[in-house]
Amino acid sequence: MSRLLLIRHGQASFSAHPERAFEDYDRLSELGTRQARALGDELVSGGVLFDRVYTGPLARQRETADEVAEAFARHSRPWPGVTEIAELAEHEGSRVVRHALSAEPEHAEALERLLAPSGKDGEAVELMRTYFTVFRRVTRRWARGEVAPPEVSESWQMFRARVASGVTRVLAESGRGVTVGVFTSGGPVGSTVASALGLGDEQALELAWMVENATVSELLFSDDRLSLKSFNVQPRLGAPEMMTGV
Repeated sequence: MSRLLLIRHGQASFSAHPERAFEDYDRLSELGTRQARALGDELVSGGVLFDRVYTGPLARQRETADEVAEAFARHSRPWPGVTEIAELAEHEGSRVVRHALSAEPEHAEALERLLAPSGKDGEAVELMRTYFTVFRRVTRRWARGEVAPPEVSESWQMFRARVASGVTRVLAESGRGVTVGVFTSGGPVGSTVASALGLGDEQALELAWMVENATVSELLFSDDRLSLKSFNVQPRLGAPEMMTGV
């Protein structure tokens, strides 16, 4: 059997304004960089040696792989060349939510709160909670096929098929008895784990929400058969504030 380690990127950067949270999202925050470095040290201390490494095309995915690679170099551990696979990019859920906030009257109150001037202590955290409450509500409807904004080219079902195609390529290129690392995002991790467990679209989305930053989900594979061994394993990052989900 071979091992497939699905690794979610470290915490990404956010705009200072929650309604525009994802404008700056595709790069690691300072905390995300620290998480990725800690993950690299944890993988080294656990004796992990990768035979193959893949990343999605997004900056935050590649940056996480780079930080882990540096940890391997610091400890004089071998690191293979990295292959980028476009199919391992994240879904378009954030664009679906932006459409809902601007076009659906039921979200008017949330949008008003998000656009209101900020500055009070604790307000930023509360606004982010408001945003992600809407995010979960809207993306659940998206997964059911109940909402399909015209500016969003890929449905949740199309996203899952795309990720499955990328994972199939990874498995086809990997031999027996190897350890493969895939640096990607919560959506591809949740979708792949759900497929291995035979779960449907809504369950896949629920799993994706659970995937925290810089975590590892391990699957065993033989040919194109996947079996889940562990899910959303958090490395020993130290302080609680190092453990984040977005």
